[in-house]
Amino acid sequence: MLKKFIVGSSLIICLSPALLFTGCAGTTKPDTLSGDTQSLKELYDAQVLLDKADKLFKEADYTGASQEYRRFLEYHPVHKSASYVQYRIGLSHFKRIRTIDRDIEPVQKALAAFEILERDYPLSEYVNDTKEKIKICREKLAEREFYIGSFYLNKEAYPAAIERFNTILNEYSDTAVSEKASYYLSIAYNSNGTSDKAVNILKNLLEKHPETSYKKDASELLAKLIHS
Repeated sequence: MLKKFIVGSSLIICLSPALLFTGCAGTTKPDTLSGDTQSLKELYDAQVLLDKADKLFKEADYTGASQEYRRFLEYHPVHKSASYVQYRIGLSHFKRIRTIDRDIEPVQKALAAFEILERDYPLSEYVNDTKEKIKICREKLAEREFYIGSFYLNKEAYPAAIERFNTILNEYSDTAVSEKASYYLSIAYNSNGTSDKAVNILKNLLEKHPETSYKKDASELLAKLIHS
């Protein structure tokens, strides 16, 4: 009995150092820890995120750049570069704008991003350029509405045309498109059998924009409707 105990104890003593060193070797992995630290830095470090976004923007990958800029703001909303990043989000969408008969989403996203910058960073060095780009975006959205409205007008879908032209007057009255929208709205109203509304639209157009390029056509149509 005693002999068995001694043999068993000796075996445990012999094995214990091996187990001890095996356990230590299993918990110490400097390469793994270093890799994890690098991965975390790539995911969250402000400068790393900003450099990645700027690189994508420089490569004209504006969709990828906007995603990375947004990720930067998610992790670093009060960073000193926040206004720059918000500006670049808007600019990334702005760079993707094409003609008004194409996808209008980049215009909408650019406008939303620039409006956020104007609202949240009123003292930013990018505000002046942002205001100009907001104006451009609004003009393009108004042109889009006019493009669709004209399509409906040509198809003699007058209620749909009236809706689009009215959207311009109600939401984009500060754009250059509003003058021609007023003129064509009067045509749509008249064609739809509501000449009284057409007369009011024409009068407002000539009063608000006495030097409009539609002055001759608007005046002739107004005279025709009044004396008809």
